[in-house]
Amino acid sequence: MTLHLTKASTHPARVVAVSPNTRQLLIPLFAVLSSLLLMAALLLLAGKVEAESPAPNKYVAERIALMSSQKKALQDLTAMTRDYIAFDRSGARAARRSLIRSTRRIPRHFRRDVTDLSSHARGGIWTNWADFKRHADDAEKAARALNTRSASGLRRSLPRLISACHNCHQIYRNTPREFTTH
Repeated sequence: MTLHLTKASTHPARVVAVSPNTRQLLIPLFAVLSSLLLMAALLLLAGKVEAESPAPNKYVAERIALMSSQKKALQDLTAMTRDYIAFDRSGARAARRSLIRSTRRIPRHFRRDVTDLSSHARGGIWTNWADFKRHADDAEKAARALNTRSASGLRRSLPRLISACHNCHQIYRNTPREFTTH
């Protein structure tokens, strides 16, 4: 047993006994609190570093926005096919129209050979332009072929579009990830 001196507000210093069990509880508590404080400090520093990173190039930002809209539409359609959300024919048709429009715009948004740190585009896009354009055309055809009349039709036709996206990303994207489209 260790003795500690404390001072109460109305009494002079008195001796308080601290048992070994109490000490065993205080050490992990101190470790948890200090690690939480360290994590909070790191998060604050990370936020400051992220806030100071430069904005993406205008053309890269447009490509990211285009691909992000495709990602959102694909996520909505996939959620409908997996019954995460109820099949909504008008919502599926709107997502299909969005995908047709955005896949048609892929070559226009990638025409300029511009990259920066926020871009995942590989340089092969511009050295193999005809092949890249063929992949974009395949994605547009697959978007047009989406069957949005029913959940089962969507389940049958959506894999072709996802495959077209992945085929292009495997060749022309630095870090291909499932449903990440920029």
